Amino acid sequence: MMLEEIRQLALWLKEHHLAGAEMSSPGVHLTLKRGAPAVSVVTPAAAATVDDKVLRTTGLGRLLLTHPQQNQPFVAVGDQLSAGQLVAVLQVGELLLPQRSPKAAKVVDIRVPCGTTVGYGEAFLGLEYPV
Repeated sequence: MMLEEIRQLALWLKEHHLAGAEMSSPGVHLTLKRGAPAVSVVTPAAAATVDDKVLRTTGLGRLLLTHPQQNQPFVAVGDQLSAGQLVAVLQVGELLLPQRSPKAAKVVDIRVPCGTTVGYGEAFLGLEYPV
């Protein structure tokens, strides 16, 4: 199937006010649908903001508060954090994604136990920012 054939099919859908069409040939199956309303996408803020006072995950995966090859946690309640400090890693398969403090803060509480599967934007550390 050539691109020009797909364009012609789309034009016929528009001209004849058809909702959709399907076309098959050896090795190809094409489905065209029209008239679907536009979808607006709202992206939630994953990183902590000063107003938020929590640190949120930047993706989904297994939250690790210690490195897999070490026993000592990255942070503990009461620790003073510096901007960019590593506070956890998010394990996605073999990949370890760093979770960092956006600015200087104090750790108030740890909201998610080590090894928990978390979703995007989930709060895992409570923070207190200096005045």
